[in-house]
Amino acid sequence: MYCRFFGFSERPFEITPNHKFLYPTPGHRKALGSLLYGIHERRGLIVLTGGIGTGKTTLLHAALDRLDSKTRWAFIFNTELSFLEVLAMILDEFKLLQPKKLTKFEALRTLQYFAVRQTAKGGNVVIVVDEAQNLTPKTIENLRMLSNLESHKRKLIQVVLCGQSELDEKLRDPSVQNFAQRISLRRLVKPMDEKDTYKYIQHRLAVANYKGLIPFTPNALYLIWKYSDGVPRTINVICDNALLAAYAMQQKKINADMVNEIAEDLRLNSSLADIKSRVIKFDRNKKKVS
Repeated sequence: MYCRFFGFSERPFEITPNHKFLYPTPGHRKALGSLLYGIHERRGLIVLTGGIGTGKTTLLHAALDRLDSKTRWAFIFNTELSFLEVLAMILDEFKLLQPKKLTKFEALRTLQYFAVRQTAKGGNVVIVVDEAQNLTPKTIENLRMLSNLESHKRKLIQVVLCGQSELDEKLRDPSVQNFAQRISLRRLVKPMDEKDTYKYIQHRLAVANYKGLIPFTPNALYLIWKYSDGVPRTINVICDNALLAAYAMQQKKINADMVNEIAEDLRLNSSLADIKSRVIKFDRNKKKVS
């Protein structure tokens, strides 16, 4: 709707995890590098955690997109399942699911044979589990067993668990200590600081082929950072609503008043509501603007 008005090739602030729009902050680069290293070097168990909306799923998709053609991967996002159901999803992803219902032993053996064949051909097998904070301790422990499948030289299956901060708490539970002690790589995805928030917004506009001056005033950018707490998903929601509001008013610039109004509609950080347009920030030339 507003794309033609602003000259975007596509909506720059969709909340879907499109890795094309990934802005690599130092923290995101470190997490992405760790994912790729852990998978390539067959480190077994890898854990990625972070708050809601910090870009974890986008990082997973970016990592999977960078894997070579010899690496086979399964992406599991429905985690409120039994381990046997998770196994069935994994086999289905690898096109190994059979018409008859498999026992746990048969499913594990099928997956093991597949991993052995892949390794013999110089390949790799990766199981990525998103929203892993919803897994039961029993399922987590069973996933550890998958990572135990190995030849005399290397791990046959790499397991990546990705989840919200609750996953860290769950992994401290004594019932999953066998899993926790075998984690080879662990990374935390944090919200962005003020500087990276501004760069993130500019980056997404550039990916959407925006050619003009940034449509947000300095005060508006500052408020977007404050209201979002540097969380990418919240930044996207605010910016998308702001662009829509600007289109409705047929104006090309988004100011602090508009951001305050949107934040109030979205029930974001109401303690900042009194800031309004009195916010003072430095622009790119280090001159104050009101």
